[in-house]
Amino acid sequence: MSKKILILETSVTLQKLFTTTLDNDDYTVQFVTNGKEAFYKLFEFQPDLFLLNSDIQEPHSFEIVRIIRSINCFKELTIGMYANVPASLDETFAMECGVNSFVRLDPKTLVINLDELASLSAPKIDKSAVSQAKKTFDDSFLFMNTAALLYGDSYKNAMFSKIICLVDNIENIEEMVRIFLLLVAEVCEVPLAALYMIENDGPHSYYVCSENIGEKEITDFLNVCAADFEKNQPDYNTTKIVPKKLEAKPELNRFYSTKVQLSSYGNESLKSSDESNYFGTVHIVSEGNITSEKQDFFSFCVKNAGAVFEKALIVKKKMFFEKRIRRAFGRFVPEQIIDSLVMQVDDTDEKVAVGETRSVAILFSDIRSFTNISEKNKPDVLVAFLNRYFSMMVDIIKKYGGTIDKFIGDAIMAEFGTPVSYKDNCRRAVAAAFEMRAMLPNVEIGDLVMPDGMEFNIGIGIHYGDVIVGSIGSKDKTDYSVIGDSVNLASRLEGLTKTYGTQILVSDSVREDAGEDSFYFRHLDDVRVKGKKNAVPIYAVDRSEDEFPPEYKDAYIKGMDLYKQGIWNLARDYFTKALAAAEGDKAAKLMLSRCEEFIENPPENWDGAIAFTTK
Repeated sequence: MSKKILILETSVTLQKLFTTTLDNDDYTVQFVTNGKEAFYKLFEFQPDLFLLNSDIQEPHSFEIVRIIRSINCFKELTIGMYANVPASLDETFAMECGVNSFVRLDPKTLVINLDELASLSAPKIDKSAVSQAKKTFDDSFLFMNTAALLYGDSYKNAMFSKIICLVDNIENIEEMVRIFLLLVAEVCEVPLAALYMIENDGPHSYYVCSENIGEKEITDFLNVCAADFEKNQPDYNTTKIVPKKLEAKPELNRFYSTKVQLSSYGNESLKSSDESNYFGTVHIVSEGNITSEKQDFFSFCVKNAGAVFEKALIVKKKMFFEKRIRRAFGRFVPEQIIDSLVMQVDDTDEKVAVGETRSVAILFSDIRSFTNISEKNKPDVLVAFLNRYFSMMVDIIKKYGGTIDKFIGDAIMAEFGTPVSYKDNCRRAVAAAFEMRAMLPNVEIGDLVMPDGMEFNIGIGIHYGDVIVGSIGSKDKTDYSVIGDSVNLASRLEGLTKTYGTQILVSDSVREDAGEDSFYFRHLDDVRVKGKKNAVPIYAVDRSEDEFPPEYKDAYIKGMDLYKQGIWNLARDYFTKALAAAEGDKAAKLMLSRCEEFIENPPENWDGAIAFTTK
């Protein structure tokens, strides 16, 4: 039996091409030249295949297809559309309207194109359904179907506007869900609607319902919803989900009468805009059947809401991340650093996770002779004291933009330059150390017992250099920290404060970056600490320009110059003068002692720097 093909084409030339190409026993072809004629011919001819040109106007070919698809007996009719020079969106729009295949008629392969259209599979039309529909088909039927389509379009536009307005509550996902479920319930005229969605902390469930529905009906409905959701997301245990009832509207009561059983159930998947990511399901249940029109509206709502909820979940994820960041870092990191870190969440999180090299000022602070203090006090007294001390010091470090890396016993390790870097990291680090020293008299000792003759004091070492910044640790525990030689050198400088009798000791890189005139730097020595090959000039940070008299500074500078040249006998005289100008100065006393030792036992290969072999 030949395939019956109805073709809507106004061009006589194209009609002849179709006739010539399809002139065999396999096809029976008829032509129509306008939309209205096509509808009547569909009922009369009952074709296996309907073809039409995309350029047909009044009504447009796309609208003709939509009206055909709205007629139940032609829902499965095979429809092909063709075009000589299609617009960029013609094929997409054609497929959305219900076309089975869209073909571009290339002049070079025109016969092949026509054969492709003619060979489209053609399921059998229910002729009895067509005959029944034909009885009521006339101009008024066409008018009513066209009006219904226009109504559907207008209604969908209104629904789309309401869905877009969901973004007004994008920071309150629960309210978004409530508004959306109420929209779905009213559009589909159902008394019960639910949404299951995967959020940051796992799946959540929400529902709205008529106030007249019984608990058993609600429970049965939610059980079915959970089962369908779990089919799509088997990794989640829905038995642990506690559905949350959201505030509904009285209007939902009119969709529940108790006279008809809740029997028609439907669900649709919530997907991302490109449909690559599934993150939830929407469910409805109705008294009696859910009509095809309501089902169409339901699918439309869920499909268009997917993109909006996708953005809402991203916002919630960022808010969740921000809350965790603030909770984790708030006690140790300045608020402005947290703000910057949160704003740069995507880049910072990715880069820091794998580690990166940064120039950072590292500060180490340590309480003098804390072991001796510990021996004199009970654990609870020590802990209470350390909490008071740490709180005061941390506030100062945060004030200058520093980040607390860790507490090591009684020591503090802090960084200036990570996770957020400033142009003046070194100046900030030295300013923090300066204020930490100034605040020592205000630290509340409380019940702490100090060893005889000992005053509460600290030492601070600061070095500026490259470190590796990242999340360091195991799969079970990680810390945001820094590693590298610069960290070790900062720790060694803190230890050397005891040797040189100063509270703050910084490297030459800190002095240069902070600016020589920004603080009162005093060159003490060039040292080669354990683990470092190169000598490092080290500087004390004085409280004021007048902390040491001019004659001391002049003598110490001249003594250092001679000392580095290996002229220890003359250097000794200048260090003697310096010590006389500042009695008890530990640095001058140390340098004088070295000169006397080197005069007796000159070191080999002297380069002006002393090596420290212990930490």
